[in-house]
Amino acid sequence: MSERPSSRPVQLLRTALAMSWSMLSLVVFIPLALLALPFDRRQRVHDACSILWARGILALVGARLVVRGVEHVSRDERYIIVANHQSVLDAMAMVAALQPLTSVRMVARRSAFSIPLIGWGMRLFGHISVDPRSIRASLPGLQQAQQGVARRWSTVFFPEGTRSDDGKMRPFHNSAFHIAARAGVRVLPVTLSGSFDILPRHLNVAVRGGEIQVLIHPPMGPLEQTHDAALAASEACHRLIESALSFSRTAAPMQAQA
Repeated sequence: MSERPSSRPVQLLRTALAMSWSMLSLVVFIPLALLALPFDRRQRVHDACSILWARGILALVGARLVVRGVEHVSRDERYIIVANHQSVLDAMAMVAALQPLTSVRMVARRSAFSIPLIGWGMRLFGHISVDPRSIRASLPGLQQAQQGVARRWSTVFFPEGTRSDDGKMRPFHNSAFHIAARAGVRVLPVTLSGSFDILPRHLNVAVRGGEIQVLIHPPMGPLEQTHDAALAASEACHRLIESALSFSRTAAPMQAQA
């Protein structure tokens, strides 16, 4: 549920505070996680810091996170996680919702890794860079994603490749599903809703507060290592996530996180 649009000064203040937190908190979190690395091979300090970072941003823009389907995630299993993409807030929602359940790393555009502090932290702690304009340039990142999910952590893809202009889903790219098949892991579909109403793609300032709903579906697979199997899984995931968009806006929450 979204709130009425806030006044312009409130919108600007919320957004400015969130942006300040997103950068200034990393001045503490990145050195803390780096100092812990020799004693923290599973990067649990990074994971804890990333949860605080993401929840802080969401709280400051006035977003309330509602998570359903946590029973579908096993802490002892690694997944390729695929979700629809409506807003820049989606990455924070995925980290805040899923990092407490299974250690996750994000697949992001190469340009994100050039952002001071945020990009440096992503590169240091195993997040994955791809170039949506070039399969060849993305191959090292996709290989890193396959190795990471096979050995260490779950990996989050937004297979539409970019944020929605109007809240409706775009077709999926199939790379995430090929990686799941080759790594022998299951695909975990996730439906995100509400973030577009708070901060749509064409704006740099939050429009209003409201709920961001994260609906975790049962895992799919493991997949056969064929192109047809990956394509079928991609299409099935797209249908499942898209069909749940309207449901996730109206269903009563099972679990909420601030």
